[in-house]
Amino acid sequence: MRVGIIGLGQSGKSSLFHTLTEQHPEPQSGKPHKRLGRALVPDERVEWIARNENSVKKTYAEVNFLDPDGFPPESGKSLNAEFLGMVRGSELLALVIRAFTAPSVMHPLGSVDGIRDLKNCFADLLVQDLAVIEGRLDRSIKSFERGDKALKPEIDALKKAIAMLEDDQFLCKGEWTKPEIEILDRFEPFTLKPGIVVWNVDEDASFGRGGVGVPDEVKEICAHRGWGIGAVRLSLESEVMEIDPGERREIGVELGLKETVRDRFLVAVYDRLGLISYYTAGPKEAAARAIKRGDTAWDAAGKIHTDIQRGFIRAEVMSFDDYRKYGSEEAVKKAGKYRVEKKEYVVQEGDILYFRFNV
Repeated sequence: MRVGIIGLGQSGKSSLFHTLTEQHPEPQSGKPHKRLGRALVPDERVEWIARNENSVKKTYAEVNFLDPDGFPPESGKSLNAEFLGMVRGSELLALVIRAFTAPSVMHPLGSVDGIRDLKNCFADLLVQDLAVIEGRLDRSIKSFERGDKALKPEIDALKKAIAMLEDDQFLCKGEWTKPEIEILDRFEPFTLKPGIVVWNVDEDASFGRGGVGVPDEVKEICAHRGWGIGAVRLSLESEVMEIDPGERREIGVELGLKETVRDRFLVAVYDRLGLISYYTAGPKEAAARAIKRGDTAWDAAGKIHTDIQRGFIRAEVMSFDDYRKYGSEEAVKKAGKYRVEKKEYVVQEGDILYFRFNV
């Protein structure tokens, strides 16, 4: 899964990227650029399975991050093609908004106004989607009039999307059928993607889960767009990342960081993308993998290898809770908690799966 980190320059985008990936900022080259990094999702269940199975290898679910150049300072100014190409392929957008003062860090517009910046960035995303979808609709209508009647569903979906955008609504707030989503996904609209606003506050500001530290007006704006919101102190978090890993947690608590932004953010990513974790266990490897809520055993098999998916016979299933309660696979079987499922089985959060396959 890939998260695109967007926002104005000097908003804290690079600090968020550094905090999540531990990669340091690169010097500006004057040319459009992007940075790619990843973060492993902490998971105590992987740790427990590895200890219990004496696993040689531990594999964690991971989130990939993309940090492109910032938005142009003036709202309505076209985003460059390189930026659009970099970000459109992301599954989730994280919009960093500057709410900290720091006079030594110049704001591109000369003053700090988080609500203004939030509205402008949202408007830019909406305008870009409208331009792309209107252009596609024009071409589809011309092809339809020349006899390509198969384009009727596409034209209807695009018209519906344009009506929403012209009404100042993000597409993620719409009610869409599965075929309509499949049509829109081909154009990767920004406003159809789930999103999180990262409200970057001063080091001495209050913040926390449940929107603590976020003004009510900002919460209302994000709710209107269908985006999540959370306050963070990225300058402080970035400094903590420079500390030896073994001391970070203790020092973070002393500074009032009971949870790192990485931990909070990765939980939010899972929530916004509707992801769950399933596991595989054995002496060779204890592994966590992320899939969409509602995915089947057949889908989960494909996350490991396409050969397992192609030759799927059955999935043997036990819950992590039962595995920890009884202590071993054999004990789970004796307790009658071990199941055999077909490929249509809907995987549940915390399932431990063993796939039988033949290729």
